[in-house]
Amino acid sequence: MNDLPPSASKADAASMSAGSWGLGPMAPVDIVNQALSALGEARITSLDDPGPAAGLARSLYAAVRDAETSRYSWNFARARARLPALAEAPAFGWARQYLLPPDCLRVLTAGPWPQALTDDYIGGENRAWLIEGRNLLSNQGSPLDLVYLRRVEDPAFYPPAFVEVLAAKLALRMCERLAGSNSKRELAAREYDLALKQARRLEAIQLPPQRPADGEWMIAQLKGGW
Repeated sequence: MNDLPPSASKADAASMSAGSWGLGPMAPVDIVNQALSALGEARITSLDDPGPAAGLARSLYAAVRDAETSRYSWNFARARARLPALAEAPAFGWARQYLLPPDCLRVLTAGPWPQALTDDYIGGENRAWLIEGRNLLSNQGSPLDLVYLRRVEDPAFYPPAFVEVLAAKLALRMCERLAGSNSKRELAAREYDLALKQARRLEAIQLPPQRPADGEWMIAQLKGGW
């Protein structure tokens, strides 16, 4: 399945291919087996295997993957799109609405830079957009620049730290049904928290230097004065 958003170009595809983490031919079952090994459970050969472990993993994997992807603004899942306005405007309150990309899990910014960063930084009632269902409502003109977290189904694009996070969360979710041990569940919860902290630290290291947050005076200047 192609993981690239509909707006991606051939150059984007080449960039994504070049940006894969060289983890080899990894599949979802490999991540599930990491979770099962952490619980002391037997490995499986496929998510379609008979038996409770494969059935439970099959029912949980996609939902847990998407939840963990949208939990934090992972670099590997960031994408950009330029959205046209829909023909039908919202009934009231907003001038335009835009259909979100089908692989969109979470919107990060919407609108022209750097104004989008200013609006989202201030947040609250000043935010220049609103999500309703699969539509983004805004008064901003078309096309609308969008930065979002996308669904990534191919594990080859996951950095090693995210693989650890996903496996740890699957172990935590499967623990009660498979292991039935409070002590194992507590251990799985600690392992997940540790994996997430380490992954977020690595993501932060890859970001450019962050300046301290602006105070009320600077926010007022960004918005055009007091």
